[in-house]
Amino acid sequence: MAEYTREWKYRAWHPVEKKMYSPEDLEEPDTDENAPKTIFGQLIDGVLHIADIKTQPPTELVPMQSTNWFDQEQFEVYEGDIVEIDGNVFQVIWDDEIAGYLLLGLDGTISPGGAYLGDAMKIVGNIFENGDADPDERRRELKFRAWDPDAKIMYMPEDIKDPQTDMMISLYAYLSFGALYIYDLKNDPPMELIPMQKTGWKDSEGAELYEGDILFYGEYDEVIQIVWSDEVGQFMLMANDGTLSPGDKMTVEQTKLAGNIYESPAMVPQL
Repeated sequence: MAEYTREWKYRAWHPVEKKMYSPEDLEEPDTDENAPKTIFGQLIDGVLHIADIKTQPPTELVPMQSTNWFDQEQFEVYEGDIVEIDGNVFQVIWDDEIAGYLLLGLDGTISPGGAYLGDAMKIVGNIFENGDADPDERRRELKFRAWDPDAKIMYMPEDIKDPQTDMMISLYAYLSFGALYIYDLKNDPPMELIPMQKTGWKDSEGAELYEGDILFYGEYDEVIQIVWSDEVGQFMLMANDGTLSPGDKMTVEQTKLAGNIYESPAMVPQL
């Protein structure tokens, strides 16, 4: 069975310094003794936090996730970017309803986005450096679980804590050049785990749903899988025949969580 290979990558806005930290600024701390890092990115109870420890208490930055799209000049597009497409200006926003990215026009209209627009898209700014967005209003919960491919264990968000506050924890999650990595340190060498992001959707019984989850849907318990699509920049529902359909909260609330691609591999659609 194929494993997830997509990259979870971030930049971060510093609301006090009014500075955008690039992925390269979010390197794992202390890799360069001559230039110790003060910006830490880690998972606490599975939720991504990026903080500047120069200040006390530390200043919480605003994580901004990569869409995995690239513009016409091959610059990576992040949520919060302002882009121009065919003379029209849009803001790249995250929409909880569809669990994906959309394009918000200056007139308030919403359009679908996607990697397929790259040749026509040009980044012209972002909502913080070229706007007056409220950082507190732009924060969203970026939550993860993680699969251990060696031990065959699914670690839930509450298993992924800050190792500095709980010395019994063997899981370590950090950002390196803005990319998220999760390791189990009790292995030698440490075992790299597979992050799986929360979608923001819930099933009919209120269970939180993650990418890679398998759901029962409809009168005949059709089996569908939650997958991420870079092409359209959102979580999608994949049927047994490989057909991809956009999801939304109303549709997903009619489903029931049946398992996931790692713990229930026999249920994975065979394409």
